[in-house]
Amino acid sequence: MKTTLGLKTSQQLTLTPQLQQSIKLLQMSTIELREELESVILENPLLEFEEGNEGSVETSVNKASTEITDEVETNVTSSQSEVERVEAPYSEKNEFGTSQDEIKNSEPWSQVKTTKNKINNDDSDDFRESLKEDPISLTQHLVSQLATMKLSDRERAWVEILIHALDSDGFLREDVEEVEQPFREEFAELYGSPLSVDERLIGLKLLQSFDPLGVGAKDLANCLEIQLIGKKEIIDSTVLNAALEIVCNHLNLLAQHNISGLSKNTGFSKDIILSAENEIRQLNPRPGSSFREEIATAVIPDTLAYKNSEGQWTAKLNEAAIPRLRIHQDYATALRNISGTGNSMSQQLQEAKWMLKNIHQRFDTILRVSQTIVEVQQDFFEIGPRAMKPLVLRDVAIRCELHESTVSRVTNQKYISTPLGCFELKYFFGSHVLTETGGVASGTAIKEQIKDWINEENPKKPLSDQNMSDKFSSLGIVIARRTVAKYRESLKIPSASIRKRR
Repeated sequence: MKTTLGLKTSQQLTLTPQLQQSIKLLQMSTIELREELESVILENPLLEFEEGNEGSVETSVNKASTEITDEVETNVTSSQSEVERVEAPYSEKNEFGTSQDEIKNSEPWSQVKTTKNKINNDDSDDFRESLKEDPISLTQHLVSQLATMKLSDRERAWVEILIHALDSDGFLREDVEEVEQPFREEFAELYGSPLSVDERLIGLKLLQSFDPLGVGAKDLANCLEIQLIGKKEIIDSTVLNAALEIVCNHLNLLAQHNISGLSKNTGFSKDIILSAENEIRQLNPRPGSSFREEIATAVIPDTLAYKNSEGQWTAKLNEAAIPRLRIHQDYATALRNISGTGNSMSQQLQEAKWMLKNIHQRFDTILRVSQTIVEVQQDFFEIGPRAMKPLVLRDVAIRCELHESTVSRVTNQKYISTPLGCFELKYFFGSHVLTETGGVASGTAIKEQIKDWINEENPKKPLSDQNMSDKFSSLGIVIARRTVAKYRESLKIPSASIRKRR
């Protein structure tokens, strides 16, 4: 095969550094954005956070425009043209659906008045104060109780070994002999002899007396038994005996709510069984669950939903979520007297301006999407989840003149504060089912209706999935039994056979 040279023209989509940065910032949560900006400021001395609440990123962009050299302006303009060419396949606007003229003429963020919200009334610079302190672990909680007890070194060492052998639920899954085995020689060397059978059991009983009650149990039945015995002073003796009999020997019948079967197998009346069941339901089947070692996270709403003067719900930006970032004016002024584009400070100034514009685009896009969602879901804010309307990404993308991928990025980890609570924007999207009139009903509204029906059902004759499917049909909503089952399972509601109380 002969090798030849030739010219060929082709087109390909290229993401400029500015566009890549825009996409990266858009998909970040508010907290992630703040951390990213702190990292950028350490690398770029031309950027800084403003002191106080005056000013905004938008006004910083306008000021910076008059401070930079003509060559930097030319480079930025060239880069913007390149971005526009890249985004042409989607629309005449940029990735975020906002033209440069719209950005230039848009209302500054700082002029958007927001009402102070209880969860957002702190300055954005102090947002970390809203983070909860790291929770203590179950091990730390138990060791702190052990420290207050007067025990010998031998006893204290054994109980501490048992504490570290507990799993995340607070259960001691191994036998005490297995737990003690690796330390037998060490105990003999330090204290003269290994632990006896009585010493092992006494240490275990001591651990099981710690708060929360139920730690150190070998299984669920033992855990519930320990908690019931701990409440023996406040529970009627007959009810206590019935409850102990149930948790020790008939947990399977309790899980099925088989009151008749429990009464027959235990010899107690149905009234006593119902009282015992009520006491058992107040116990904690996983006593260590409240001590999960999880990192505390804070949710800072990006937008706020409110009623305007015309009585319509709309959205506005949350000032507490907007970073107060600006270009350092002393450095920008000094750069006016520097000629040439090779200066590293000029490049950093250009990057700073890109950052400010991309942050503005991020919040402008979030606001537009939020306003569109609120406009569609007016009934939700008036009535609640039952009035949720079907909504998909394409609907919002068309209304906002954005690409679906952009809407997906905007609604992920972005939150809106409402009188009904704080919701992630993607909460307002969901599946839907058809109605007999040709319309559609939101999956969220369907779930709420299922919850209401189950809360109102007769425990002795609970609604089956087919029953609820028939009830939806009577309301004009076409929904199959398996679809009802899918929604019910997503709500973590057991089936009718398990909910039934016999």
